[in-house]
Amino acid sequence: MKVSGMRVSSTVICVAAMVVLSACASGPKGVRVVNGGSSAVPEQEGATIRNFSAGEIRNALSGKTFQYTRPDGNGMISYSGDGSFEFQDDGKGAGTGRWTASGEQFCESFGNRPMECGVFKYTGDAYFAANSRLVEMKI
Repeated sequence: MKVSGMRVSSTVICVAAMVVLSACASGPKGVRVVNGGSSAVPEQEGATIRNFSAGEIRNALSGKTFQYTRPDGNGMISYSGDGSFEFQDDGKGAGTGRWTASGEQFCESFGNRPMECGVFKYTGDAYFAANSRLVEMKI
């Protein structure tokens, strides 16, 4: 009689353990709808990456503040329409600089450093300007 009681309690324990473990399973939650083996949600088109003209560069930067990332630091930068900028680098502190736009070229100089130039591009979520990646801070 004890044997059958042990079998019943062992079975109950095993079933309970399976229920608990199945609740802990990691994986996608919810319902997935597929259409012919692909996502039912159409893919969204990204922004076209292109070089900006000098006028577009000035319009994109003048009077705006950005979070910047560069090989030598990162922080916040505010561009003025007169070709100057102020920055607050996370590691080096505050400073000023100057910038220009000509054709598709953007040039900037932090402090007394030489100008760094390159094309100015927009990728849909950030600008790439010379050696800087800029994300506009919308206040």
